[in-house]
Amino acid sequence: MDGRCIHYVRRGFSLIELLVTISIISLLVGILLPTLSKTKLKASFVNELNTGRQLMIAYKIYASDNNGQVLPGYRYDFPAKDRTGRSLQHPINARYPWRIAPYLGMNFEILYVNKNRKLLHSFGKDNEVNYAYGASLFPSLAANSVFVGGDDQVLSPNKKAFKTFGNFAVIHESQAKRASELITFISARSIFQEKIVNGFYRTDPPYLNKRMWSASWNHEEEPSLFGFVHPRYNKKSVAAMFDGHAQSLSLDQIQDMRYWANNADRPDWVLEKK
Repeated sequence: MDGRCIHYVRRGFSLIELLVTISIISLLVGILLPTLSKTKLKASFVNELNTGRQLMIAYKIYASDNNGQVLPGYRYDFPAKDRTGRSLQHPINARYPWRIAPYLGMNFEILYVNKNRKLLHSFGKDNEVNYAYGASLFPSLAANSVFVGGDDQVLSPNKKAFKTFGNFAVIHESQAKRASELITFISARSIFQEKIVNGFYRTDPPYLNKRMWSASWNHEEEPSLFGFVHPRYNKKSVAAMFDGHAQSLSLDQIQDMRYWANNADRPDWVLEKK
């Protein structure tokens, strides 16, 4: 050694190198985010599709236990009980969730999937009254209650209505003409505490005696303006069909009355007097 000191210079990143690195990271994030978003949406779709299938298994068992009578859509004076066996009163017992719950092992997490699972938990499992009421309102899939099971809010499926409009509502399994094309439950949304939530217990059809929905889908509109139906999967909805299978339906399909009403023979079919 000649006594001279060797100095090592620690060199950092230059400003240009930092900017290039940040640009590369931003580019990678921009590439990955859409992929991750699509993957998350696909997973949510699969979860909801599975809910539709499980819902229809329970639906079919209910019909089997009731001599072929289908689950009431939104009907008054049908019995329902909470998890403690206490009889539920109107309007909770008019909604479908607590009627089908015994056939799902009283497991409401089957009915509340994806974002709605957190909503279900917010109702409070330790407060049976609050839980019973809340859980009846916002299942992820809504019932096609007017034309399947009957809806006392819109048109009760009684003798007078059947005499006037024919057999417009499927009340018994044997009445379904196109079981594989008849919506029984479908992706829904509503409003809870001034916020839109991904679920509701019933839906309105696109047409009744006239067009009931807005002319086109707009996610910013009040949910009732599109019948509470929610095409949340790239403008598609999950639909549980009367034969027991579940599938996605496009915006055109969910506005086609042949998927809603047993007697419909055209997309813009309306309910008319005999």
